[in-house]
Amino acid sequence: MLELLTFPLAILAVAFLPRVGEGDDKKISRIMKNIGYGIRGKEGELKLPKYKGKQSIVDDKETIGTTYLYSVPLGLPASKMRKIEEDIKLFTDGLKRPVEIEFNKLLMIHVFNKELPTIYEYKHLPSRKGWVVPIGMSLRGIIWHNFDHTPHMTAAGTTRFGKTVFLRMMMTYLIEHHQNDVEFYVIDLKGGLEFSRYQVLQQVKEVASDIYEASVLLSKLQSMFAKDYEFFRKNNYSNVVDTKIKKRRFIIVDEAAQLAPDKFHSKQEKQLLSYCQGVLSEIARVAGALGYRLIYATQYPTADTMPRQIKQNADAKISFRLPSGYASKVAIDDVGAEELPSNIKGRAIFKTHELRELQAPFISHEEMWKRLEKYQEPKVLEVKPNDVVEHRTEETAPREDLVKFE
Repeated sequence: MLELLTFPLAILAVAFLPRVGEGDDKKISRIMKNIGYGIRGKEGELKLPKYKGKQSIVDDKETIGTTYLYSVPLGLPASKMRKIEEDIKLFTDGLKRPVEIEFNKLLMIHVFNKELPTIYEYKHLPSRKGWVVPIGMSLRGIIWHNFDHTPHMTAAGTTRFGKTVFLRMMMTYLIEHHQNDVEFYVIDLKGGLEFSRYQVLQQVKEVASDIYEASVLLSKLQSMFAKDYEFFRKNNYSNVVDTKIKKRRFIIVDEAAQLAPDKFHSKQEKQLLSYCQGVLSEIARVAGALGYRLIYATQYPTADTMPRQIKQNADAKISFRLPSGYASKVAIDDVGAEELPSNIKGRAIFKTHELRELQAPFISHEEMWKRLEKYQEPKVLEVKPNDVVEHRTEETAPREDLVKFE
């Protein structure tokens, strides 16, 4: 029976593939015809999108691919427009290259010359001015995020797939480019294992490693932005980007699922957790205009671990691999993160007004420290009350070594 099925299935697979020697535009048209992407005329003929031309895709003067433009037949239902995006793998397999599809008056099929890299090292990143950070390398080039345009971000991803490395990468880039103007307040709910070592840096003001320390830190931040609010109000400021204020304060929460109240928590713990989530939501709602930037990260995105106020006010969302489509929908409002490759760390989907797959920059703890150790707070010599400190001048200092036995 299996032998009988093998031959028809092979014919079906070949039918969807374009012929050897065809140009990409003709291959695309053939794939459209094979999947029935068009509308039927009065006589039953299939009207396909009409080829209108092509454009080079250029990144920093380098041609990285080609965009093929097609006009869509009038009356093509929205369900068929969505279908071509669902069938994108057929285009990728047929053209033997990565493909992206979008609509912007015309149907645009972007065919790229190279696959995404499996690793993209931090040392290759260029410098950019402003409050921008690199998100990663996409098929179209590096994707950048401007925190002065979109002040808050959420990050999700199963453990060991690159989420915390991504947070460290952004911290490194911001310190290297704004060493005098950036401050970090970190809530590291992995017990401080990831970020406590960086508390010695001038720019890292505080690291909280449990819910009790987090509540104290957030209480301080709440007082800080309340004072900033009064200052803005007295000076008729509405947004920090319209002032001469250079300072930006970043609040990083790593493993935010630990802040979600659960039935095993005590009454006091539940109150602390609710307080923490409330202050973070307040930062997301009102503190962005004051220069506060929230980066809220969790391994398990659910309605409980990612509060609605934070999610709604974080227009930038990044997700590394997740275990389910439900988790992906919570993280980026769409499926896809569950289909990211399980053998490539750092592969992610970034969402603002559109979804982009990318490879996030990688930086090790060793490289991060090598770059940032020069920003350590100067050590202050502590003198205990019982210590005796003698000051000798060259004239009064003895000119012989003495060993005194008590």
